[in-house]
Formats: sequence, C-alpha cells, structure tokens
Amino acid sequence: MKLFQRLLVAPAALGLMAPIAANADSAFSSSTTLGGGSVFTIGSVANGGSSDTEEELYMQYAYELEISSSFTGEDLFSAGIEAGNASGPLAEMDSAVEDGDALKISSLFYAFPIGDLEVTAGPVIAQDDVLAATTSAYSGAFRLGAMPFSEAGDETGPGVAVAYSNDNGVVASASFISVGGTDSTVGIGADNGDDVTTVTFGYDGDGFGGGLIIASNDGEGGTSGYDTFGGGIYYSPESIDATISVAYDTTDPETGADQTDLFVGVDFEVGPGTLSAAYNSTDVDGSDSEDSTGFEVSYTYALNDNVSITPGFFSVEDTSTGDDDNGVVVETAFSF
Repeated sequence: MKLFQRLLVAPAALGLMAPIAANADSAFSSSTTLGGGSVFTIGSVANGGSSDTEEELYMQYAYELEISSSFTGEDLFSAGIEAGNASGPLAEMDSAVEDGDALKISSLFYAFPIGDLEVTAGPVIAQDDVLAATTSAYSGAFRLGAMPFSEAGDETGPGVAVAYSNDNGVVASASFISVGGTDSTVGIGADNGDDVTTVTFGYDGDGFGGGLIIASNDGEGGTSGYDTFGGGIYYSPESIDATISVAYDTTDPETGADQTDLFVGVDFEVGPGTLSAAYNSTDVDGSDSEDSTGFEVSYTYALNDNVSITPGFFSVEDTSTGDDDNGVVVETAFSF
C-alpha cells in the first residue's frame, strides 16, 4: 500500500480532511480535499554491507500529497505527488520513496460508477492501487510486507481497472496497466512494452476476510515477464484485541527460478499503542543460498491525531553478503 494511503486512513475517518472552505476565488471547491503526509526515518543497519560506513546512522524522508475531487458526488478525481531521498540500507523500509529529492506525480486517475461496478482510468495508475481483494490486514508500516510478487507496486503507467463489491462482502477486480504507455516510442499495449494484467477475488467480513490475486507481466519491454499467484487471510478474534494475517505468494518468471514467499503478521493493541510483529520466508527453487528469512517487531504510538512514532527492530537475511541485515529504526509519521 502506498504511503499516503496508509497515512490518510485515520484522519479521513476522523473527519480531519474536511474540504477547504470555498470563501475566495483562490480557494478549493467544497468538493475538493487536500491531504498528505510525511515520514522521517532514522536508524542504523548492522552488517548491511561490506564497509563500516554502511553501519552508520542514517536519516531519510518521504513526503506525499493527494488532491481529491468529486464532480457528481459519486465519482473521484485523484492526483498524488511524492518526493523522497531513500537510499542505502534503509531504502527497503515500507515508507521509503526513492526519488532523489525530486517531486514526481505518483498517481493520476479518475474513478466513476457504472451500476454495481467502479471503473478507474488514468495516465498514472499503480498496479497495487487498484486491487479490490485484501490479502493481509497487517499494518505494513515498517520493513516487511505480504505478497511481494503479486502486488507489484512499482509497476505504474496508463491503465484501466474495474472493481465490484456487494453488501455481503464479496469483492473482485480486474486491471490492465501499460508500464511503457507513457513512452511515445513504445505506446499502450505495444509489442515492445511491458503490460501487467491483474485479477483479484476476495471477501471482507466482520473480523475475517481474505483474497486471491493473479497477475501477469508479458515481459515484452525487455524485462523478465512473470506469472504470479497468491492469497492471504486475516482474522481478528473476539477474545483478544489483535489481528492475525497469513499470506502465501508465488512467482513463475520467464527467466530465473520460481520463488515462493510465506508471510505471517500480527498487530496487537498494547497499552496506548499497537505492537506489531511479522515473519517472512522466501524460497528460491533450486538454490538454497538465495533463500532468505526475516522478522520484525515495532510499536506504534500516536502522539495525537496527526503524529505517530514507531520504534522498531528488524533482521533480514542478506543473500548477497551472507550476513543478516539487523536494523534499529525510529519512524515519525505526520499526516494532515
């Protein structure tokens, strides 16, 4: 899930993203909202590389804005802008944005209903932004995450998606993203451009849900194409204030070995905050040296409605060096 989506869920639910008053010619309309967030990350990763400098203290940031507007009350125009300077050992954090301090349009689309369906189309759509199925309810706000193959968030371009949901909790979606569609020398659906097709099906109930995702990249743009299949479930027991998520993802690339990934995550309400822990194991077919495991523990505490702090620890097996990347990180998230 994208950074601004995670940051805007809480304030939007609390009504903090009220439309800016339209009391001047230069003000937004009453149907337009501006929201955003930023994450300051500071930490150190031991054994993260071959030199001592790679174990020093680092600090990075991520910043995103989202402008949303409705013209009919049922449709949505959305534009996202992001910037960040992530690099080095902390670039794999969930909040990381690697834009070299440059502002970039991260999303630009228009969504509208047609009967029981919702159609999304636009020039800048990320594959993981138009998935109807929920395969994990883990907070996903630290280092590890579920579904690394089927939810390819870095595959962005012109696209269209159709989603369905009903009152019984059943959801489904289908999407087409043309990664090379913004290049005039390639074009949408061209033989020399990567096209990603994704289908999802799921169920979201009261305290329980899950979903399946099937994705395919034709690999015609010079990259290695792939076919993926994955699924996950989440459950919130009534006896304890916790949410448990389990997901399993597979990929079959055109070149290279097949891979599988198992993810288990738990969010547990402890005191005034949330204690989160996760474990994942990635298996590369026919190569024990490339198999890896990782785990993390973090605690998120809300200082107020718009500021939270998350200290945590992670350990991820680094297959390139043979060492474990052991990181101690503190993240401060701001939303407005």
